[in-house]
Amino acid sequence: MKIWKFFLLVTFVFAISCQKNKKFEALKAKKPSHKWIFFTHKGIYTVKIPWRDKTRKVYILYPTQFIKKGNVLLLHGWNLPALEWCDETQIDEELRKYGFAIIIPDMGKSIYASQMYPQTLPVFRQQPLLTWLKDTVLPYLQDTLKMMLADENNFIVGLSTGARGAFALALNEPDLFKGIGLLSGDYDQTLNPNDNLMIYFYGDYAQYPMRWEGKDNLVREFLRKFQQEKKCFLPPIYLAHGMDDPVVSVIQSDTLTSLLLKASCEVQYRFLLNEKHDYKFWEKQTPFLINFILSHSK
Repeated sequence: MKIWKFFLLVTFVFAISCQKNKKFEALKAKKPSHKWIFFTHKGIYTVKIPWRDKTRKVYILYPTQFIKKGNVLLLHGWNLPALEWCDETQIDEELRKYGFAIIIPDMGKSIYASQMYPQTLPVFRQQPLLTWLKDTVLPYLQDTLKMMLADENNFIVGLSTGARGAFALALNEPDLFKGIGLLSGDYDQTLNPNDNLMIYFYGDYAQYPMRWEGKDNLVREFLRKFQQEKKCFLPPIYLAHGMDDPVVSVIQSDTLTSLLLKASCEVQYRFLLNEKHDYKFWEKQTPFLINFILSHSK
């Protein structure tokens, strides 16, 4: 080969190599659409989802078996650490063992209200509403992460105020879920008009009865929708409550259960003596929740 052809070939190869390197560097510099953080102790991923002008964390635990069976949206209690339910019970390990991905939004001190009011205290103004779950988290999970899709086995389970949130979201998106799990929740705030949590958010019941009796009153909202549908429009429901619960009266779950049964909804319920508002009681519900979820999966 002539010397000038050799140098021409080397120059061409070098130019191609530089172009590839530029493309590689450009790919490295491209920022991902969402940021993942890996927690090695339980294999928990965190995705930051837009909320107002900031972001809030949503934790995701993938199945420990190869084949994915479905998704469980897990809603923690008021002001409880988002991952504490998983730390204090076996619910995450059991669900993942059976092929379910777990999704845990950090809802902080949310009471899953539909809107805020002038009387809402500042501390509650810093918490997400039900609309964040419905209009931001669910679309993000579906569009970006391809989770909680309509044709999957999707379940929603909540404890304490998280049970309130689970029922509220199910009322708004009944066709998305195959089943609902509700532990120690409150669903009709008028049953306890002296509840400071509700007073600090909605204002006094005597002054603002429509706020207490309106769409954020989940018992009455279910009844309104049932009267429109003329049938039970909700998927199967599992309810549990400790009869000695000092935080949320068992009257809350008893009232909702009676209404659901009258509407011919499919309901399993367990009201247990000597049980309170704690992880000891909630852990006892884990095997029943697992059986409930498995029995309603495709």
